[in-house]
Amino acid sequence: GEYIKNWRPRYFLLKTDGSFIGYKEKPQDVDLPYPLNNFSVAKCQLMKTERPKPNTFIIRCLQWTTVIERTFHVDTPEEREEWTEAIQAVADRLQRQEEERMNCSPTSQIDNIGEEEMDASTTHHKRKTMNDFDYLKLLGKGTFGKVILVREKASGKYYAMKILKKEVIIAKDEVAHTLTESRVLKNTRHPFLTSLKYSFQTKDRLCFVMEYVNGGEV
Repeated sequence: GEYIKNWRPRYFLLKTDGSFIGYKEKPQDVDLPYPLNNFSVAKCQLMKTERPKPNTFIIRCLQWTTVIERTFHVDTPEEREEWTEAIQAVADRLQRQEEERMNCSPTSQIDNIGEEEMDASTTHHKRKTMNDFDYLKLLGKGTFGKVILVREKASGKYYAMKILKKEVIIAKDEVAHTLTESRVLKNTRHPFLTSLKYSFQTKDRLCFVMEYVNGGEV
């Protein structure tokens, strides 16, 4: 786990809703003990490694305001392949379900943003999603959301991703202000100001991907 430096034996169950639950003792079909670990593999990233032990894999997930990495070791390469394939399949299915809900759900005040408003890509490539980035570390957080240092998978470039919660923006009547900020950042082309590279939305969040200036304000 993210806080434990020694290896501890655990028995995990992966559920179709994305829950990945760990137990100290091997769980039976009935009378499951209280879990020691419980997190979601939704939107996770998987990495295989042979260090510090062979047949190791890492699950990196974004939980609220923190990027968490959990490291697992299994006995054989085949067992590792089975686990990573199963986890990826569940994560992919959850992503498809979320996209379907976004397409079918009633539009709210902030969901009504036009396609051009929330697609600030400076190129004509396909629309970005959260899966197009690696999430490296938390840069800051506040009332409306957080800012995370990310790396674009396709280019390897580093950006600052501002993730805002739609419900908080609506509750605090900040919709107009948020859209204005998006337009200003989108049109900014100045050597001393950060500009907006991409923007997109999920069911419950707005995501703004900006130039990253190490040591600067975000």
